[in-house]
Amino acid sequence: MNNSNNGEFYFGITDTQIYICFFEEGKNEFEQTLDFEIPDNLSNKLNFKIVQNLLKENIRKLEKDLGFFLNSGNISIKSKSYQSITFSIKNIFDENKLNEKIIVNLIQGAIQQFYKIEKNLYIAHILINKYIIDEKVYDFFPKNIDFKKIILEIEFICLDNNLINKVKSLFQECKIDVKNIISFDYAKKFLNQDKDYTLCVSAKKILNGANQSEIYFMDISPKKPSLFHKIFNFFD
Repeated sequence: MNNSNNGEFYFGITDTQIYICFFEEGKNEFEQTLDFEIPDNLSNKLNFKIVQNLLKENIRKLEKDLGFFLNSGNISIKSKSYQSITFSIKNIFDENKLNEKIIVNLIQGAIQQFYKIEKNLYIAHILINKYIIDEKVYDFFPKNIDFKKIILEIEFICLDNNLINKVKSLFQECKIDVKNIISFDYAKKFLNQDKDYTLCVSAKKILNGANQSEIYFMDISPKKPSLFHKIFNFFD
């Protein structure tokens, strides 16, 4: 087997089940999938070890079927801890030209303020619902306009931080690099008529830019929110 492949792996995690899906490059339907039941929950140390062994076993099985190694993947999580929190941040400048760097800095400030208040939550998704610029409301980023005052209405889609740490630890033990974490309860809103019992189809839609109001950071952890690795769809 080799380490190369032309596609992506997605994992769907519920309280009782883990799904693994492989999507060939350029396709929105998975090429291959498997799933297995998990006992109780990840918070129990004994259960965690059992789930870890089950995950390793099923990863090896899928690798054998596909003929290459699974090194990284995106994770979609269905959890009762899902919640949406609206957060506003504003700033006043000397007259300035609106650009991407100003928005990036404001959002980084909002993330830092959020984590000072909400230490038990993990931000999975960031949406900009409104730009209020000199009292005028915009749904999408207005490029290169002159302004003095800006307010961003930001929506944070959150999951329990302890759960996220457990999931990251689980995949780290299996030597799988976690590329993105997606909240299924958020992502399923963009399914349209598609069915998604694996939780993976909706996750792929989200990472393909289904919501034009969503932005992407490399890491939205409490420690160090990084600069964008994928800038707003509407900046293009």
